[in-house]
Amino acid sequence: MSKIKVIFLSVMALNISSAFVAEPKPQYVQVDSAIVRVKASQFASIAGTLNLGDKVKVTSKGKSWSCISSEDGKIKGWLPNSSLTTKKLIININGKTSVNAKELGLAGKGMDKAFEKVYSQANEISYAQVDKIETNACSEKDAIAFLKEGQLNAGGEE
Repeated sequence: MSKIKVIFLSVMALNISSAFVAEPKPQYVQVDSAIVRVKASQFASIAGTLNLGDKVKVTSKGKSWSCISSEDGKIKGWLPNSSLTTKKLIININGKTSVNAKELGLAGKGMDKAFEKVYSQANEISYAQVDKIETNACSEKDAIAFLKEGQLNAGGEE
């Protein structure tokens, strides 16, 4: 076989095989507000913020962090893997939010508010303390100071 035929067949085989390489699945933000960092570290500068249901493209994935870009490409950086899901979240229907973060969390556990009520009554369980704890919050600045002072996850890298 001539060299030209071999080169031609090689190029064709390469083109055909590249057509079968799957594009990575899009991922979606599964938390109310996701802070995108410039590095895979809780202490890194903020590159931007994404919201629940926002679609992202994962360009690389590590043990704890994923390098992402927003759908419009305006925000690029790192998000904790726990902030992402491959499941598409339907958030807005006719301009109204279809679920809130608490409902989404319950749904992820196989519970909704009605089921939680029935379950807690049947088992004499109160979620009042859990609900109270969920209202606690601190600023990002205070959280980072706490982590640094306690030498927790030094540097924040994987």
